[in-house]
Amino acid sequence: MQYGLEDKVAIVSGGSRGIGRAIATTLVGEGAKVVIAARTQSGIDDAVAELDALAPGRAAGVSADMTDPADVRRVVADARERFGPVTIAVSNVIGHVIDAEKEGDGPGAGTFASMPAAEYRREFEHLFVSAWALAVATLPDMRACGWGRICNIGSGVAREPATHLPHVLPNTVRPAVAGLYRILADRVRDQGITVNNILTGSILTERNRSYWEWLAADRGQTVEEVRSVVTNGIPLRRMGEPAEMAALVAFLCSTRAAKITGQSIPVVGGGSAHL
Repeated sequence: MQYGLEDKVAIVSGGSRGIGRAIATTLVGEGAKVVIAARTQSGIDDAVAELDALAPGRAAGVSADMTDPADVRRVVADARERFGPVTIAVSNVIGHVIDAEKEGDGPGAGTFASMPAAEYRREFEHLFVSAWALAVATLPDMRACGWGRICNIGSGVAREPATHLPHVLPNTVRPAVAGLYRILADRVRDQGITVNNILTGSILTERNRSYWEWLAADRGQTVEEVRSVVTNGIPLRRMGEPAEMAALVAFLCSTRAAKITGQSIPVVGGGSAHL
């Protein structure tokens, strides 16, 4: 299938590792020019080197805090100067930090009683403001071109909160991001721009491995025992791969997916109870 992404210019936040890196790799492989944004320069350099080996001259990286609208505008300006108008924007900023020592209450996602207001604000900045800022910064280019694709890498808790886990922060903020993108999709529906939210669930990334390690230590189990519980709860009985997420994003960003907008699409191995 021809996705029609040749020479389209894309920004992928969180593109130096995990799902973001897989998305950047897939988009470059489909002919797009991609700028990845992340906080850590060493990770960016490594990812860009890999992308450059795949498609020389079609990838670049910028160190930035994608929760800061000024930094987001700087990344968009850099991408525009390097490659041209930005018509694909993939927001992929993580929320709560998995750091038991720092948070003192598990993987930083918190319980209702323990999370101070500052942590709610921080989660809102990371998940909501980042998604809003990238959309706002790229919409002028998309409108000028009469074509654009905006995607957010969200979570299944946007639709079905994980009430059995101490995840009050993402359970609270992820649905707000899905609502934002649904509203935005309606606002740009007649401008050739689509807006979609992808809901992840149990994707095999380094971040998830860190979570299992924390959970195993907290429960006095082995990492394999914890992982087995997770996979047994997935109808497909396996974890998802970042490349599987990337394949969906590439399709949604393609010319073929012009009629798909305003959607929250789960990639959870059949684990969603929602019709």
